[in-house]
Amino acid sequence: MHEGRLAVDIETASPNGQPSDFRNTDDFELVAVGLGHRAGDDATVDVEVLLRNGDWSLDHTADLLRRVVEWCEARGAGGEGVVTYNGEYFDEHHLRAWADRVADAGVWADAPRRIDALFADHVDLGTLAAEAYPEAVRPNRDIPALWKACKEAGVDQPTVWYDDYDLPAGYLDRLGVEADHVKGAHVGEALGEAYVEGVVAELDHTRTHAELTRLLVDYAAGDIEPLFSLHDALRRADASAD
Repeated sequence: MHEGRLAVDIETASPNGQPSDFRNTDDFELVAVGLGHRAGDDATVDVEVLLRNGDWSLDHTADLLRRVVEWCEARGAGGEGVVTYNGEYFDEHHLRAWADRVADAGVWADAPRRIDALFADHVDLGTLAAEAYPEAVRPNRDIPALWKACKEAGVDQPTVWYDDYDLPAGYLDRLGVEADHVKGAHVGEALGEAYVEGVVAELDHTRTHAELTRLLVDYAAGDIEPLFSLHDALRRADASAD
């Protein structure tokens, strides 16, 4: 059985409108989950992105949750636990809520237990980063943005540029995206919903859907390896402080 550490980072959409409360799971739907596994400190990070396979029904939420836990369990659920960034507030919080919902609906009764086991040894790097880099925390925020924490730690975080994808002229404008690179807000406000609409409409054979899928996978994968590097940097900072 594999050992080591896992990383989890979710991507969501808000098809029912702008979120009013980032803790309210009613305002979010699960689109993709970036996963990582590192068997040891010097090992290569194994990265996988799992995508939603259908509409917003609980059946497809349960399907994605099941694939996430099975991927993690196949690696021993990470003998050293799982790392997230702001996961206590967002990723773990919503995954637990979705697990409860699919169980209550009779879709997958074992979901809460399996998600509980996954997060039994959870390290939220956001909390550690706030302690290590207090100057990077904006007023009225509890933790620094991930990119700020990575900058403080000297960790490279990849940028996903829209020009690297063969999307039709005007496509991003129609989605209301005005930027040269992908941001989390773009996934939440437009890209995630467009992806799911394409899945439902069976547009997998089209170049646009294929490029949007590739973009989402690259973006979701992009934060996984930096989580391990940030965890290493924060451990070193803690050790030097002692």
